[in-house]
Amino acid sequence: MQNEEAETILVASSDALQRSVIAKYLRECGYSVIEATSLEEAKVAIGHYEIDVVVSDTEMRDGTGFDLSTHIRSKSRSIEIILTQSLVKTAQVAGDLCEQGPLEQPYHPQRLVDEIKRLRALR
Repeated sequence: MQNEEAETILVASSDALQRSVIAKYLRECGYSVIEATSLEEAKVAIGHYEIDVVVSDTEMRDGTGFDLSTHIRSKSRSIEIILTQSLVKTAQVAGDLCEQGPLEQPYHPQRLVDEIKRLRALR
């Protein structure tokens, strides 16, 4: 499966297994992928790369996906944000920061690709 445009996706998660599986799958789908293991690494990546979509776990070792979403929205409205969750989080907070509430984990990587395509088609 190939993506027509080489969009750049930042995958931010402290869970190495989940992050690597998702990153590998997205690369196989033709996306350019940057991985971040923490909130701070994700912020650095956002400052250094042109990122189209951020996929972030709601819980990271040094912060949350909500913290990252707030940081992104203070810098840009053009970056799409997809939050994933391993714990139940309030949809209201997610709704204020991203286009849709968090995807519940575990999720099939194709579901993430479908969500990325849906968001990008709205642009």
